[in-house]
Amino acid sequence: MDGEAILARAAAAPDEVAAQIAAAYHCDAHRSEEEAILFYDTAWALGVPVEQEREFLLGYGSTLKNVGRLSESEAILRRAVAAYPEDQGLPVFLALTLHAAGRSGEALAQLLELLLGLGEAAPGVASYGRALRHYADELREAGGAPEAPER
Repeated sequence: MDGEAILARAAAAPDEVAAQIAAAYHCDAHRSEEEAILFYDTAWALGVPVEQEREFLLGYGSTLKNVGRLSESEAILRRAVAAYPEDQGLPVFLALTLHAAGRSGEALAQLLELLLGLGEAAPGVASYGRALRHYADELREAGGAPEAPER
């Protein structure tokens, strides 16, 4: 389906979550984030199907950041990180939102926690785990951020 057809379908079916999601993704892919956010908001209000939630939350949270709705972006991305801890990309997008919100220390701590969570997959990082965890804790404390989740 071409872009015009996707947008026409969303306009014709404002209560159809699949049409709203398709339009949001189309607009996002074509760098029309201000338009995309309208479709994301509508889809979210309608209720996103569980099987599409992870991808949706990532796109929605990232787009919220890009349009300057930082607290909403953080809430959506924290929800995604909590719901899908196996997805190592989600904390990266949360860190980008934290950085955009002027909380770079907390963003860096988030990324350090992600690296530390890689364990044996990143032996160079794992060998400095204790020191890096200490630095992550310091960064979180300095920024008044919540403690890292247990791993």
